[in-house]
Amino acid sequence: MDYRSQMNPCLSVLLSFLSLPFSTSVSDVSHSAAFAGSTARGLLLFLLGVIVFYVGEAMHRDREVKIEPVLWGAPTPNNVLLLSKFLATLLLSLFFLLLVALMAMLTQLLGGQTPVEISTYLITYFLILLPSLAFMAAASMALNVLLRDKYLSYAIMTAIGSGLFYLYSQGYNHWLYNPVLYSLWAEVDLAGSGALRIVALRVYCLAITILFLLIAHVCFQRGSTGMVHRLHRAE
Repeated sequence: MDYRSQMNPCLSVLLSFLSLPFSTSVSDVSHSAAFAGSTARGLLLFLLGVIVFYVGEAMHRDREVKIEPVLWGAPTPNNVLLLSKFLATLLLSLFFLLLVALMAMLTQLLGGQTPVEISTYLITYFLILLPSLAFMAAASMALNVLLRDKYLSYAIMTAIGSGLFYLYSQGYNHWLYNPVLYSLWAEVDLAGSGALRIVALRVYCLAITILFLLIAHVCFQRGSTGMVHRLHRAE
C-alpha cells in the first residue's frame, strides 16, 4: 500500500489525541472512563472507514499485482486465504487502539487526573471498539467476495454506513441494526450492570461477525479443490 493509505489510520490517531485536551474530564464513574470514552467515540468512525479501505485493498491486491493464480493454485484452504486478510486488518486496528490508549493514559497522567484505571481502558477498547471493528472487517470482506469489485464495494459500504449513521443520529439506533453500539453506551455503562449489558450486545456483534465470515468463505470465488487442479493444469 502506498503512503496515502498509511496516512488514514495515522490521521485518526492524531485527531483522537488532539481531542483529548478539549474533551470533558468529568465523569459519573472516573476520569479514566471520561478519557477512554472520549477517545473511543472519536476513533470509531475513523477506524471503521479505514477498515473498509484496507479490507478492499487486501481482497483485490493479489489480482491487481497478478499473483492471484499462484496463490489460488497453491494447496491452501480457502479459510487460510480469507482469515489471513481478516486478521491482518484486525491486528492493524488493534495496534492503533493500543497507541491511542497509551496516549490517553499519558495525557491523563500529565493532567494530574489520577488514578489511571487500566481496566476501564481495556473494557472500552477491547469490549466496545474491537468487536465493532471485527464486525466491519467481516462485513466488508463478505461484500467484496459477493460483488467482486473493489470500488463498487466501497460505494455500497459508504452508502449503507452513511444511511445507518444518519438514522442513528435521528434516534433510530436499536441494537439489532446498530452492532457497533453507536450512541448506545455511556461512561457509566463501563461498570456494574451496564458492563454486563454491553457484554450481551457484544456477543450479538460477534455472532454477526462469524456469519459474515461464513458467507465470505462459502461464496469465495476460488471455489473447490477442482478449481485448484484446473489452475495447476493451466500453468
